[in-house]
Amino acid sequence: MKIDLFKLNNYNHVDIDEDVIIPNEYYINADIIDIKDVHVTGSIDINYQDELVANLKVKGTFILPCAISLEEVSYDFAVDIDEIMGNFDTFYNKNKNTLDILPLLWENIVSEVPIRVVKEGISSHDIHGDGWELVSSD
Repeated sequence: MKIDLFKLNNYNHVDIDEDVIIPNEYYINADIIDIKDVHVTGSIDINYQDELVANLKVKGTFILPCAISLEEVSYDFAVDIDEIMGNFDTFYNKNKNTLDILPLLWENIVSEVPIRVVKEGISSHDIHGDGWELVSSD
């Protein structure tokens, strides 16, 4: 997701209200099957100390494997990002016209992945497969 640094420099403020697609190379090794419906709202501002300040809300849905059956489970997430990203001049001199905030978004989204999810209606007592079943967990 790219932010126009020229516009940000002129107005000291950029509003964001966009859908974002997270490339699957970001989450391929993170035990995430898919990430859907990611929507970002908020703003990026330049404060009085010439720092970039991100005030964003990110919402979406993880598609994760069930810890018991490995079936797909939808898990909604919401993240608030209130972060000073650094000095504006540093970003402007380094990137010229645009700032990619996708790494910032991903860093905050991935922190919301739960350690374990279980599909509704499946219990640990109902574990079985093709030709086998768990009789006792002892």
